Amino acid sequence: MSKLLDPSQAVVEVFSRPEPVVKTVLDRVRARPRANDLTGVEYVDPVTLRLPALNDRFRWWDDSLRCFPERAREADGRPVVVWNPMLGRSSWWPRLSASAAHVHLDLLDDWTVHYAFRNLRAEVEESYGRMFASAATITANSEGTLALAQRFGRSDARLLPNGVDPERFDLQSRASGPFTVGYVGKIGERLDLELIADAARTNPAVRFVFAGPVLDGEFRSFHQTFPNIEWLGDVHYEDMPDLLRSFDVGWVPHRVGAGEVGGDVIKTYEYRAAGLPVLSTPIIGIGDRGFSAVTVLPSSEHAGWLKDASRLEDRAQRVPEDFPQDVTWRWKTAEVLRAVGLPV
Repeated sequence: MSKLLDPSQAVVEVFSRPEPVVKTVLDRVRARPRANDLTGVEYVDPVTLRLPALNDRFRWWDDSLRCFPERAREADGRPVVVWNPMLGRSSWWPRLSASAAHVHLDLLDDWTVHYAFRNLRAEVEESYGRMFASAATITANSEGTLALAQRFGRSDARLLPNGVDPERFDLQSRASGPFTVGYVGKIGERLDLELIADAARTNPAVRFVFAGPVLDGEFRSFHQTFPNIEWLGDVHYEDMPDLLRSFDVGWVPHRVGAGEVGGDVIKTYEYRAAGLPVLSTPIIGIGDRGFSAVTVLPSSEHAGWLKDASRLEDRAQRVPEDFPQDVTWRWKTAEVLRAVGLPV
């Protein structure tokens, strides 16, 4: 959740989800300080002594609502942008809804279909219902989240896909050694493990690199059975552009249908910003963003495509992408600011 203050003050307050104090201390020890902080942005990281349920860590999205500080529950008429789908169940939401504040809901994933929240379906539906009923304006980052808004009666929701900062990426390849197929993102049920296994077995000379946090323990044991699959663990976002320089192909081996989370796939934008040719399964929106050098194939054809690509005498060549203005984060930010009535 972010609270946009009076533009004359030029300040944006960004509230994170409350986290257990133990986790917060450990994160601060292990993590880097925030890079590229913007002037006028204040980060508020609430902490609590309350502990999450050990048998269902995703339930913390609902349990943590009772831990929001009073400062986050102000309703003083300043515009507010929210994305956390569970806020509709918080004690703060009724006060916000009754205030004069312009509330903008920015939809990222559809949590009614997201596999991680299958145990919270009823709570998610209830929260969405309240938020869709109260939000003044809504943006959806994909065709899936746009359909979600329409299902709740919000035909006024606007499709505003994700973006990228092209200037952060370097088109100069430093790929070396085996032909390298890379994936960067969360690792869980959205990955098609059968597809990955088929590609790894069919292409033993190809190096498959995965970078990101593991949400499903099955991957930890899975990747160890293939000598040509390497898992780097979670990679800091500041290091991600440099990592992409070591890949020959950016891969999106996602499940189609079950396993999709309804949102727009940001990694495709980042792969293309680095000039990587992209291979993806036919997930929602993948062929509708106007990118060049993106090949969309059913999972049964990925292993063969990668075999052909790795047999080329030269490494896969970088293909620059001409990103129009409306595919940048700067433009999306400006559009949200306009939606809540703030000058850009």
